[in-house]
Amino acid sequence: MRSRRRGLGARELIGITALLVLALVLLLQKTVDRSVADQRTVTVTRLRAIEAGLRDYAFDSGGVFPTTAQGLAALLEAPKAEPRSPNWRGPYVKDAGVLEDAWGRAFHYVAPGNGDPPEPYALWSYGADGREGGAGADGDICSWDRQTQIP
Repeated sequence: MRSRRRGLGARELIGITALLVLALVLLLQKTVDRSVADQRTVTVTRLRAIEAGLRDYAFDSGGVFPTTAQGLAALLEAPKAEPRSPNWRGPYVKDAGVLEDAWGRAFHYVAPGNGDPPEPYALWSYGADGREGGAGADGDICSWDRQTQIP
């Protein structure tokens, strides 16, 4: 006697659909986690490129870093405000895009920076959420704390 059953039943279809949805969720989660790590890596790379530009600027300027008012724009164009850099040989970064984190927000820059004695400057990004503090993808990325620069 032949079975009259053709195709899959409702239970089988629900089971297969559930497995496919679970696989898709796991794949998307892995992609999102990788994307967040990539964004933090891009931000750290840009922060380090800015730091290299700041060192070059200071070298050409007799050890003086751009002021807070001059900001990171001094790495692209010679400052017009005092103190001017008579030996400016920039630009010290490739393009203005380097001055933004991976989320499209400008890096924060203050000179002099924190500490006792103070660092010559402080450079940071507030991470994915754009707010101070946070953890994981939302954690700040700071020039003065190498631990924050681990993606």
